[in-house]
Amino acid sequence: MSLRRQLLVAFALQGAGAAAVMLATVLLAAQLGPEVQGGFSRVKAEVEFVSAFAMFGLPQALFFYVKSGALTARVALRWALGCGLLALPVAAVYAGWRHGDEGVGTMALLSMAVVAMVVHGQLRALLLVRESTVWFNVITALPQVLVLLGVLLVLRRGLGDANAWFALFACSGAVAAATSWTRLRAVVEQGVSPRIGWRELGHYGLAAWLTAALSTAAVLLVQQWVEAGQGAVALGRFTMAMMLVQVPLTPLGYAAPLLLRRWMELPGARAANRVAVAVNGLLLLAALLVGTLSGAWPDLGLGPAYAGATAALAVLLAGAAAEAASRVLTVQASATGLPWIAVRAEATRWGVLAVGWLALPEATLLGVCVIWSVAAWAAALVFVWHARGRSIKVVM
Repeated sequence: MSLRRQLLVAFALQGAGAAAVMLATVLLAAQLGPEVQGGFSRVKAEVEFVSAFAMFGLPQALFFYVKSGALTARVALRWALGCGLLALPVAAVYAGWRHGDEGVGTMALLSMAVVAMVVHGQLRALLLVRESTVWFNVITALPQVLVLLGVLLVLRRGLGDANAWFALFACSGAVAAATSWTRLRAVVEQGVSPRIGWRELGHYGLAAWLTAALSTAAVLLVQQWVEAGQGAVALGRFTMAMMLVQVPLTPLGYAAPLLLRRWMELPGARAANRVAVAVNGLLLLAALLVGTLSGAWPDLGLGPAYAGATAALAVLLAGAAAEAASRVLTVQASATGLPWIAVRAEATRWGVLAVGWLALPEATLLGVCVIWSVAAWAAALVFVWHARGRSIKVVM
């Protein structure tokens, strides 16, 4: 299957998953209001952050070394399952620190959700090495579709507390992980693995881990910043705008694993450069368009409780233009064995956010969005800086 067809299949299948999560969020906002919807988004961000932390970058490292022939899939599978076991104490420590006063039940549900998502993330990466991309896309979208089904059940029964959301993510991740395991057992090959050990995996994986952990933690940080300074309603507005920003960024998430595999097979920075510039320009145009609509449509059509959300979305889209370029160039850096460039970019983002938080701890919703977007552009400029005289050439 050609790369174009692979991307079209990815957009269709994974797009259904992303649409499912977006629909679930909109339904919660429309029927239960910004406080419940904000709580759902906060739990989602928490689980994603701890899962990214507990994966230790192994999905990317295992994919890189299995794809390059330095590691067999059978050995990689043992590494993946071992990481899932290690995720349990990591999640338990976080749950005790963050939710210790909410009871053992909440802590257990959070831990189970993290373990399920970690195992799913590891096995999903291994599926892409040997399997059809269709299976990879199905396994990626499956937990998102299950989340929508769970939200519909929650709405029907009138629940909506944190325990319900943790249980929902645990169940959806577990079903997807079990499906991945069943498929992998049929395609993992026999053979003797070359001598790739924890040092090689650790060096590559640490960079991928830091990139994922820092990026997800930044989202969590800003959510807490908004909630602490402006309250639960403002958090609902912010998370809704952030969720809508992910709509144009989501196709890049679909394409990233396929592009990584492609650019490992056919190295070269020119294609990545063209894609980065194209997505950057398109999202800047989108930000301009939404900004012009903010006066006439200030609440995104969701009612007075979401007043100001359209302006926030426009500002966040301006930052998403830089974020999109960064994501493309992160894939190119990883394909060429330079994953640490993305770590430097995320560290720069955190530096800008930290300065903004210290200077304006009670910034308005729009002010936080501006700082977030400035931080995204600062991160993108790191790739431009490293492109000078290197294999990753960027024109922005």
